[in-house]
Amino acid sequence: MATAYEYIERNKRRSFILALLFPVSFVVFVYLAVLGFFLLWGGLKYAHYTNVFSFGSVWNQSFLSAHEMCAWLLPFCFIVSCFWAWVAYRQGDHIVLDSVPGVRSVSRWDEFDAYTALENVCLSVGTPMPQLYIVEDDSLNAFAVGMHPARAGIVVSRGLLKRLDRAQLEAVFAHELAHILHYDTRLMAVVITCTAFFTFAGEMLIYGTEREEADHSWEGVANRVYFHSRCPLFVYPGFMLMAYGYLVAPVIRFALSRTRESLADSRAALITRHPRALARALWKISEDSRIEALDGRVLLGAMCIERPGGQDSFFDRLSGLGRSHPPVEERIRALNDMDGLFDGTDQ
Repeated sequence: MATAYEYIERNKRRSFILALLFPVSFVVFVYLAVLGFFLLWGGLKYAHYTNVFSFGSVWNQSFLSAHEMCAWLLPFCFIVSCFWAWVAYRQGDHIVLDSVPGVRSVSRWDEFDAYTALENVCLSVGTPMPQLYIVEDDSLNAFAVGMHPARAGIVVSRGLLKRLDRAQLEAVFAHELAHILHYDTRLMAVVITCTAFFTFAGEMLIYGTEREEADHSWEGVANRVYFHSRCPLFVYPGFMLMAYGYLVAPVIRFALSRTRESLADSRAALITRHPRALARALWKISEDSRIEALDGRVLLGAMCIERPGGQDSFFDRLSGLGRSHPPVEERIRALNDMDGLFDGTDQ
């Protein structure tokens, strides 16, 4: 079994490799999208003029056309994606924070109890104190951001501060601090930032600068596609980019190890010497973990101490593949084994 130090080094390597693979995957995606466009366009054009369809002729002409366009398009896309990968690796934590509506930083005097609870945990570990952020939501959840321990933050909901006692709050802070120390936060920041590139670019091509005011229903999208005055050539790459971004997010969620939550639970128990407090906190959080600001943000939800998306789907319950977190009952049982005091039923 890998030690904690090996796990940290593995996360560092994964973050760097993901940042390197992003330009490569983007260039491959652009080439396939261009080739698909010319195959579709060539097939329609060929069938219109000849009333027959010859795949060989269409393929040859489409391949040559795609090759000519990609000769200048692929280098441009590679440069843009390399720049974005650098941004993801250096500034991914800021981008993640900016994507959460309503989050705000607080000082010692704004939230004295929460601030001092986090301060106590950091003093016990001997690590720099992360910036504390709050989301004004009465539900209970928390997540951490940061590229390294010296530049990190912990985001908690208002409900978490109201409904957890001091020991439980310190246990949650210790759990999130463990993610920072394990460099889970860097790995997730790189994944989220690189994935956001595709969805943001696709939405800009379809919605333009009127993204927030646009009608997001199927009828609204159709009207924008067929009747908007913008160049219709924007629609195809826009939908391709959005499809890639929205389809790759669940796949990445499958690839991310769920052991990160169990490891963070274990380290939090070692930091606080109070596994029962974290078990009680997890039980309370699991009963009301939905944060409205995170609705629809799959990868952001994977960063939370408990999945904020509500109940598992039938497929998730059947296979377990779709879960970004281990079942809370398993986590409580593991903490119970460490402490021998909390059985998951005593509130």
